[in-house]
Amino acid sequence: MNEGSGSTRISIRLADGEYFPIFRYGDPDTRNVSLVPASQGQPEADIQFFYHPSDGGVPQSIGVVKIPGLPLDSGEVELQLDAVIGETGLLSVSIRHIESGRVERLELTLPEEHGSFSQASQTVPAVPPKKSGRLRWLMGVLFVAAGLALLFWITMKVTHWGRQEPLPPPVSLSAPQTLQIFESATV
Repeated sequence: MNEGSGSTRISIRLADGEYFPIFRYGDPDTRNVSLVPASQGQPEADIQFFYHPSDGGVPQSIGVVKIPGLPLDSGEVELQLDAVIGETGLLSVSIRHIESGRVERLELTLPEEHGSFSQASQTVPAVPPKKSGRLRWLMGVLFVAAGLALLFWITMKVTHWGRQEPLPPPVSLSAPQTLQIFESATV
């Protein structure tokens, strides 16, 4: 598996400790690889990425993508790795669990040949943190409440809802007075 490792640029470390090349020097800058965990029923996958200097030096660990909560009862689990190296040296990796559609991401800047790398961001969870979700939910509720209040106010202004002239008294109130007139005339 390590044949020609001097030309390897980016690799992942397999369960047996060997490096599997994802990108070689001179390769196109996009890769799609299908991965399976080392053993069936494995609850988590840790995919470690390494940068290999062009001079054949020791590979440098540049990041890990952890995928916890793999289904234990569904037989063989398949993960789809999509990797792109941008023009500026930004490595973008996404690993998708095929069955659930869950995605984990890693973005980092590759080291220059004589420098070190800097991480743009470490593993980005597929679901935003709960705190951010609560704030988004609160802002959504406030936005809907403000919209409903505005709609209610416009309805009141246009229809004069709640402002009605008093209705004339019912006929039954004026009838007893008429009867008294008739009674006094007969006497």
